[in-house]
Amino acid sequence: MCGYMDPYHSAKEEIKRAVDIVELIGQFVQLKRAGQNHVGLCPFHSEKAPSFSVSPSKQIFHCFGCKKGGDIFAFWMAYHQVPFSQAVKDLADKYNVVLPETGPAHSGGREADGWKAMLQVNEIAARFFHNLLTQSDDGKPGRNYLERRAVPPEIITSFRLGFASEDWQGLAGYLKARKAELESAVQAGLLIPRKSGGYYDRFRGRVIFPIFNMRRQVVGFGGRVLDGSLPKYLNTPETPLFQKGELLYGLHAAYEEIRKTGRVVIVEGYTDVLALMKHGFSAAVATLGTALTKDHIRRLKGYAKEAVVVFDADAAGKAAAVRSLSLFLNEGMSSRVMVLPENEDPDSFVNKNGLQAFVDLLDQAVPMFDFYLDLKMAEAENRIERQVEVLQEVTPILLELKNMVQRALYVRRLSEKLGIAESWVLAEIQKAATRRLRSGDEARSPEPMADGSAKRADDRLLLHLIVHNPGAIGQFVEKNLRVLLSDATILRVLDLMVNDYRTRGELVPERVIENLHGDVASDLLRETMLSPPIYRPDEVDQALKEFEDRVHKKKISESKRKAMGNIEEASKIPKLIRKRWG
Repeated sequence: MCGYMDPYHSAKEEIKRAVDIVELIGQFVQLKRAGQNHVGLCPFHSEKAPSFSVSPSKQIFHCFGCKKGGDIFAFWMAYHQVPFSQAVKDLADKYNVVLPETGPAHSGGREADGWKAMLQVNEIAARFFHNLLTQSDDGKPGRNYLERRAVPPEIITSFRLGFASEDWQGLAGYLKARKAELESAVQAGLLIPRKSGGYYDRFRGRVIFPIFNMRRQVVGFGGRVLDGSLPKYLNTPETPLFQKGELLYGLHAAYEEIRKTGRVVIVEGYTDVLALMKHGFSAAVATLGTALTKDHIRRLKGYAKEAVVVFDADAAGKAAAVRSLSLFLNEGMSSRVMVLPENEDPDSFVNKNGLQAFVDLLDQAVPMFDFYLDLKMAEAENRIERQVEVLQEVTPILLELKNMVQRALYVRRLSEKLGIAESWVLAEIQKAATRRLRSGDEARSPEPMADGSAKRADDRLLLHLIVHNPGAIGQFVEKNLRVLLSDATILRVLDLMVNDYRTRGELVPERVIENLHGDVASDLLRETMLSPPIYRPDEVDQALKEFEDRVHKKKISESKRKAMGNIEEASKIPKLIRKRWG
């Protein structure tokens, strides 16, 4: 056991020394300095006001909303959805830290081993498909298709495009010949078991688009048919590596340009991304054959302040814009809509008209809320009944907005578009809120504070004092301030702090939190560490004296209780009073 723990510990500590948590998280979340910390919108839950805080001095993060937090490893695991062993390996690779041959990255348990095996078979499959496309006669149909779409060799190479022939066991045979784990290929969605035994290929007769995560690892594939058969696109099924409601095609190649410009362009197809990339526009991503989700938007707002959604001009494209409005509003991300001419998609448009024409249309994109209202009003044909219906459709969306200023601006815009007084719009919103309350949909109000809540508030004051003034831990022990505590979680945290102090001769809260693993005590300590200090440095001594007074008052109170009919206990009370206040 010791042989495992030593390299585990040394690798983890070396990575921590190499990585600055603000720099790391800042690659995925837009952070702004706020006092000693940096804050931003949490990438793990919906919010419009920043509650996500990162401390450069303590090298931890914490969300005061969803309570998710921890160190660099905790962030990497949560953001990229990988096990701990893979987080260690990823960060070691990213920051050029050499890992020992044993330790977490080499023996991470069944989950990590399965995850790694799926990545390995995906990598082998990507090479197989790419070589078939570029070097085999069997890949000629795929080459012809990409030539017709004007996809150049450099894009084929950089995005590792491939081809799957009509052979039912082409990939299966290739994997078997290389002694790859075929069960892992099944788990990765590449092979399908036959009822009679053996396996056959999922992807056949399709141009293959490998799908990458942010570490440029192949986590899945999209395949497009070359004829009129259905489905037109076939994706890897949901796996531990591949969740199409969270992944975006091309983000691994686009995120730097997106961060630089502050704007992301969202298109519908793989070839749309590739065509724009070919023409020098590298800030576009595509969904994987699915509608936009809150997870997509949450991921993108870490890089961009604004999204421009490019929809086809047909009814389906416009309907997609309408569906995504509430997602952008709920996630607090600015969004606009760019509509292409009839029978055009970004691929065809930019190849016919050039990049500048595309950029010109992009600059004319309209705010999504205006697009939504204009579309609905066009359907209304100036009929009063339809205008009322539009109002009733929009008000539930506005009701979701927690930012009152933002809601007021949208109410004004809606009033202007519909020609209805703002007071009537507000009245409809109030009606919607009332209906929600009656139906029980509204979140329950917080439970009333139980008896003793004031005392627990005192517990938190004492915890704050010690966390932000670790040198006071000695007086905490000497004055026996522990007797003032009643909250079990705070007691546990402070007991660990006292143990750290007695063992090491000093208190380091960052060291203590490592002994708390993902429970409520860990959340409490992390939140306290990232909260502003309650006491100024010049107030600490006075605060400690006040806490000491409470200890003596508690002793006197207990003596009085015991003294009821007990002369010996009653005689102790004056001594206690003289000892403290003389």
